[in-house]
Formats: sequence, C-alpha cells, structure tokens
Amino acid sequence: MMEAKNNSSMRDWVVFIKVAEVGNLSKAAQELNISISAVSKSLSRLENYINVTLLRRDSRHLELTDAGKKAYAKIKYITASFQSLLDELRNPNNVVSGSLRFSAPAIVCEFLANKWIWQFTNTYPNTKIYLDSRERSDFFSNSPEFDDLVLKSGKIENEDLIYRKLSPLKLVLCASPSYLKKHKKISHPSDLENHSILGIHNHGLSGPLTLYRNDESYTINTSFDTCISSNNLLSIINLVLHGKGINLMTPVWLVAEYLKNNELEIILPEWKVPDLPIYLVWRHRQYYSPLFQQFRSFIEDKWNKLSQVELQGNI
Repeated sequence: MMEAKNNSSMRDWVVFIKVAEVGNLSKAAQELNISISAVSKSLSRLENYINVTLLRRDSRHLELTDAGKKAYAKIKYITASFQSLLDELRNPNNVVSGSLRFSAPAIVCEFLANKWIWQFTNTYPNTKIYLDSRERSDFFSNSPEFDDLVLKSGKIENEDLIYRKLSPLKLVLCASPSYLKKHKKISHPSDLENHSILGIHNHGLSGPLTLYRNDESYTINTSFDTCISSNNLLSIINLVLHGKGINLMTPVWLVAEYLKNNELEIILPEWKVPDLPIYLVWRHRQYYSPLFQQFRSFIEDKWNKLSQVELQGNI
C-alpha cells in the first residue's frame, strides 16, 4: 500500500525542479508563488522520504549533489509526462494555452523576440511566455537552466539535444563614415591591422575571422589592436556608430537601418563574412503540448522571414 505521505511527493518534486533550475530558494518561492519556508519544508520532506541528499545548501550557496543531478535529469521527464497526461485530459481539443519559457541572446530579446512574443500572446490570449536573455552556449539536455525552447548561435555541442537549423545569420564588417574619413583606406583585409578593431567575445562572434573573395581567403586575428572586447554586441555597435572603431562581425538585421541612412558603411563588401549558424534547441519529450508546437513553428517562421528581409537589404 502506498504511504499516505507520498501523496504530496509530486508537488515536492516540482519544487525541487524549480529550485534546481533557478539555484535559489527565494527565487523559486517567488516563481512558485509560495513562501520560502514552504519551499524549504518541501525539499526536506522530499529528501527525508527518499532518504537521499539532493541539495547542499547554506545561507549563501546552493548546489545539486551527484544524486540531485541524476534525480533532476530523470524527474524532469516523469513530471513532464504527468503534465502531458493532464494536458491531454484537460485539453482534448488541443487549444493553444498555458505557459513556457523561451531564451535567446540579449540582442535578440531586446529587438526581436519581445515583439514576436507580444504578437503571439495577443493571438493566443490564454498563453504566457517567459522571455529570458541568456548568452550561454553549452546547453545539455539535463542542464538545470535549460529552457523549454532556446534560440542559439554557433554549434550544437551536445547531440542529445533536439534542434532545428534555421536560416543562418548574415554578417558584415562595418564602420561609421566619420571613422573612415579619418583613417587609412581599407582595400584589403590585411589593411585592418592598421585600424582600431572593437572586439566581441560572445559565442559565435569571437575568435579568428576568415574572409573569402572568390578563391582567395584571408584570416584576421581579432585579438590584434583590440582596445576593448565585450559580450554585449549592442555596446560595440554604439561605439562603432560614434566613430570609435570597426566591428568585424555585425548582424545585418541589427544595422540595416543605419546602413540605409548612411550612418554606417560596409567595409570590404566584395569579401564575404561566413554566415553564423542559428538553431532552435529543445529537450526530447514524449509529448509536446499544442502551445509548444505552435510557438516553435511561430519563432521559426519569424526568424526565417527576418533572414529573407536581410537578403533584400531592408528590414
């Protein structure tokens, strides 16, 4: 006979999952809309029931034990399956409703994803989308901070993730007209060594850059003459606009209006900057809710249309 105290174990597991994901009791309590004391009691009750320590915590730090990491990876699937069952029973007509969490690079959140989500939630008023700005690239299927759906650039480091390749990101080299008037002419990539390069150490936009022109190629070491490097692309673009230097890997969609208004100019337009791969990434689940399927298709369509506009040179 199942013990009576096991009746609340599913709720306790949900609390554990939330704490593992946010890494903080206070934040977990806030997102679950319960007290910190209730979170702490739930964790203690769960650990006492299974007789295993899942979390090491003190007044300042909280981390998963090895058992906690293993439990998190497994229980996510179990609770997801349970939730899927409830969704199917409660939503037999596949109405798009509920909530999910979507993460993307900061620059995408600030200029694109926020508007897309506003449109989506107005189309489907019974939905709620949590938009998170994250620059991490090394996601794994059991990463505690992994969201329902992630838009990321670069490479897929872990093949146990499910992903869909989107249209790649078009990149250009650019500088302001005022900068170009004051400095030496740039007719070949090697000339860039005599210029101020504003660096990016963001995933996918950092490291050596190889440019191509027909059968010719030239690799630029982006570490030379770099007085500043940032993981925030917009901070670098603002410096470029003020004539402080050159950015080597600039998304076309981000600067299309500046180019159109002659506030920026493309440098070495006959040389091609390699496209940056873009992916939608998610965990494997036995069941995908109508909301997840609709939202995933919506984001894919929005991004790919953005790429088509890029090719036309106007956003």
